Amino acid sequence: MISINNKEHWLIQQAFRFPKRTALVSYERIITYRQLYNECLQYANIIYSLGVRSKDHVGILFGHDVNFFKVINSLWFIGAVPILLSFRETDVEIKIKLKQADIKYLLIDETLKQKYSSIQFQQKIFCTNEIIPDTEISKSNRIPFSYKANNPALILFTSGSSGRPKAVVHTFNSLFESVKAIDSFADLSQKDLWLAGLPLYHIGGFMILCRSLVAGSAVAFPESLNHKHFVNGLKHFNPSHISFVPTTLFKLINENTAPNKNLKYSFLGGGPSEAQLSLDSFAKGWPVVKVYGSSETCSMVTILHPRNLMLKAASSGKPIYKNKIKIKYAYKREDDGAGEIFIQTPSLFKYYYDKKHIVKTNKTNTWFSTGDLGRLDNDGYLFVKTRREEIIISGGENVSAKEVESALKSIPKVKDVYVFPVEDKKWGQIVCAAIVGKGISEKEIKSYLKGKISGYKIPKKIFFLNNITKNEMGKVNREILLKKISPD
Repeated sequence: MISINNKEHWLIQQAFRFPKRTALVSYERIITYRQLYNECLQYANIIYSLGVRSKDHVGILFGHDVNFFKVINSLWFIGAVPILLSFRETDVEIKIKLKQADIKYLLIDETLKQKYSSIQFQQKIFCTNEIIPDTEISKSNRIPFSYKANNPALILFTSGSSGRPKAVVHTFNSLFESVKAIDSFADLSQKDLWLAGLPLYHIGGFMILCRSLVAGSAVAFPESLNHKHFVNGLKHFNPSHISFVPTTLFKLINENTAPNKNLKYSFLGGGPSEAQLSLDSFAKGWPVVKVYGSSETCSMVTILHPRNLMLKAASSGKPIYKNKIKIKYAYKREDDGAGEIFIQTPSLFKYYYDKKHIVKTNKTNTWFSTGDLGRLDNDGYLFVKTRREEIIISGGENVSAKEVESALKSIPKVKDVYVFPVEDKKWGQIVCAAIVGKGISEKEIKSYLKGKISGYKIPKKIFFLNNITKNEMGKVNREILLKKISPD
């Protein structure tokens, strides 16, 4: 159960109430809340001395380790706004986001220096692995600044149906409300140990850090996000809570990996997952908790309890806490009762940010249009039929079909293209492309795309066609196209 309030920095409250309690765990060391507070305080003063100020937008390009969490809290102490960037992205993709989010300073993990050394940015700061230099500056007491729950706490990017990333702004209040929602389901405890098994630049991974910080529990960091390291982390740290995507669960089941003894809940989200996968994993002892949510809703808004899995395996569960779901029909009701999913939640994001402009969107007291299709059964359980129309979720990563199409269309010999997902047991979905073009091979296309877009966005399957069938409105007739290519 959460015992702190939302009126002061969460880390400060935990550090002074429970200074000796474990906050972070890695293979190298164990860090208590008081130690974490002291190190974040020192680093905040160093960052401040370099010019970072309250309300500044600061891009974060860090690896998957404890230093990411330290940097986030240090920026919160200053009052700056962290902008989460993916270390899997190319220079071109990073540069677009630097402009879109008005990033003033860019903090880069020293281990990524070679990869991003070519980024031309005036306020670029490389941070060494030892981020707490023993200097007089680091020991000053200017930090932290005052805390305001309604201030922006972070900005993270999510793919949009238009193909352009959207910069989602969350406040401390929306993050805190999200933790309270999970607490209402899982009864969070200071004895919990979360495994940081998802990318920290995604909302699912980031909220692992927030839940532990607000609840006063600990987070264990595996060596990396590599599957082997994830499994090693399960065995070595013996966490009580984990979050993963269908791809990871699929591998665990096929490898006959047994759940660790201390595991209470394993939250499954991040994209479409087959009902059979959940049933198979449950049969092998995994306490699978299916969830549904998004970057805009600050992760989970519905949950399917393991005890209901056998009866509602295809469902994403019911809304928890103060969350509400309703289905709206723009034109007509689908035969299976599906319509667009709308969500009302206190953890809803504040707005989209785009080049110093606030993009109009829903407020917390209104209904948020997800763009997803689904239905509610008579018992109030949500069944998600289709995720956002032009978003492909492969291995837990969001891929904009429009972005991939744009990259493919830049190839001179490609005349027309259509990018779409195909269901896959291992990845959940894989990126596929139908292409009209002559004198170019699949190998050449994939080679061209390297460096233009991230590796996970490059189509795994490419189909060459004489033409792509479209209706009178110029939209692709997907049903006819799939019959032509037979991707299976």
